[in-house]
Amino acid sequence: MFAEQNYRKNQDSSSTLSQSNGKIRSNLNDTAKSKENGLASKSYSVIKRKDEIAAFSKELLTFNLSFSVLVSQKPKKKEERDQVLAIAKFVSGTPSVKKLLLNSKELPDKTIIEEFNVPNKFIRANKFYLIAMSLLLIGPYSEIQSYLLEGLV
Repeated sequence: MFAEQNYRKNQDSSSTLSQSNGKIRSNLNDTAKSKENGLASKSYSVIKRKDEIAAFSKELLTFNLSFSVLVSQKPKKKEERDQVLAIAKFVSGTPSVKKLLLNSKELPDKTIIEEFNVPNKFIRANKFYLIAMSLLLIGPYSEIQSYLLEGLV
């Protein structure tokens, strides 16, 4: 009788053990799949960002700009960066101003000076950066926008 109870106990525990192993294996597989999906979405995001960078770079060239110019022209002070971003949002959000920028490939200085009460010197000093940020907000560059605008502010 003792041997019979011991035998049953071992069978129950081995069955519980195999169930536990199955659950662990299942959880590990689920974890691995979710990590693969996460990596896939990250790699898609990276690929999309690279494609957007190439397209944005081509658009910048039509304005005789490049990323190296933008790096050297980035406003140093946070206040200036905030002002540039506000002006770029205005340019990209105002159809007449946006049209002027895209057609003439120049900033409508007078309109910006009147709207934001900034000196002409500020616009000249940040001209390339203003154009680039405006183009970025106008264009279909959602990945770059989120990446750059986080760093800008």
